[in-house]
Amino acid sequence: MESSNEFATAAELHLMEGFPPPEDKRINKSNAFWTPPYNRWSYQNMRMFFPSKGIPHAEKPIPVQRSIDQAINGLLVAKPDENGRPSGQLVDMETHLKETFTDSFIVVHGDQIVYEQFLNGMTPGQPHQMMSVTKSFAGLFALMAIEEGLIHEEDLIPHHIPELQNATAFSEATFGHVLDMTNAMAFNEDYVDPESDVHNYVVVIGLNEPLPGKAYAGSIYEYLTTLSKATDYEHGEIFSYQSPTVDVVNWAVNRVTGLSYGEYMYERLWSLLGTDGEAYVLLDRNGTLFASGGLNAAPYDLTRFATMLANNGIFNNQQVVPSSVIQKLMAGASTEVFSKGPNAVSVFGSGDWSYRAYWWVRHTPGKEAFMASGIHGQWIYVDVDRNIAIVKQSSQPDSETEYGIAYDIFGFDALVNYLSR
Repeated sequence: MESSNEFATAAELHLMEGFPPPEDKRINKSNAFWTPPYNRWSYQNMRMFFPSKGIPHAEKPIPVQRSIDQAINGLLVAKPDENGRPSGQLVDMETHLKETFTDSFIVVHGDQIVYEQFLNGMTPGQPHQMMSVTKSFAGLFALMAIEEGLIHEEDLIPHHIPELQNATAFSEATFGHVLDMTNAMAFNEDYVDPESDVHNYVVVIGLNEPLPGKAYAGSIYEYLTTLSKATDYEHGEIFSYQSPTVDVVNWAVNRVTGLSYGEYMYERLWSLLGTDGEAYVLLDRNGTLFASGGLNAAPYDLTRFATMLANNGIFNNQQVVPSSVIQKLMAGASTEVFSKGPNAVSVFGSGDWSYRAYWWVRHTPGKEAFMASGIHGQWIYVDVDRNIAIVKQSSQPDSETEYGIAYDIFGFDALVNYLSR
């Protein structure tokens, strides 16, 4: 790539331009999911490279409400050092959004969009890859199923999924353990190491090509039966971020509700939120939806969803999600269990975080919030107490770094401080 601009957009890089595009501008399945700078273009076009299942929008759209506060452009954001600590340098919002490779950024206060930016060719109705934000929807569906008495956190996993009776990562774990990622599972979620467990997993779900000479499970369901229990800690002792847990929870929720992830999302959320953009979820090579990272959704539809959460489950004068479920997310889980785990570093190492139903929960006084987060800079930030919601879609070059996570959160902090004055 000849551009000298570190933060160049897909258009500035001339990605996928020409008939055919030059080889170094060409995107295909091998570089679409993980590889910068190709993700500057591919995250808005994932359906071109991977099989997918569409999620219908609502029959009747509900317009979003806008009351733009131009003063937000002048807000200053703390820039972190490489370890995720404040560096002492401040930048304006425009610089912050550029340097975090933002594609869309929407801020809601009450029921009004007070700030929005669409960059790198994004539009309000354009679907964008959401990575592990996908998990947070699955966790919400699980809490709703619990609220309806269809499943209980105390249930052992094999009670609903007998196929996992011999998978020691799950055979003696409860649904609640797996839902909060506190089941003891031997699994390495290292995105950098091409031979880590998470890369074996993404080969199974069809995002990476198999390594030569290596055998892989033939489906997500088969893969889950191979996972074993960690030997150095017990279920419930620590939080450790491990993606395949969400496929187990999704499998159980599918069974007790009789609905797939996409069907549940449409019936219980999208149809009630007046969505009008394109949405879809990626599928594995067998046509199975993977709930750990396949959701692609449009900015305004995610904004409707986040607005509903920040308003205690109410949208357009209708209770879409029970307030008791919102309260569970706000309450979070054990900060002690979180702090004992390997993910309690940098911003997350302050001792006031927990993880609940695939949502990151912040307990800092004055900054209480729960967040859906995905690698490469995908976020849904929900602050019920101050009635603030933020949606951020990005195409950052690194899957995750302490610097990148901190820079995004420092941006949220600047907005919350401003809007809650």
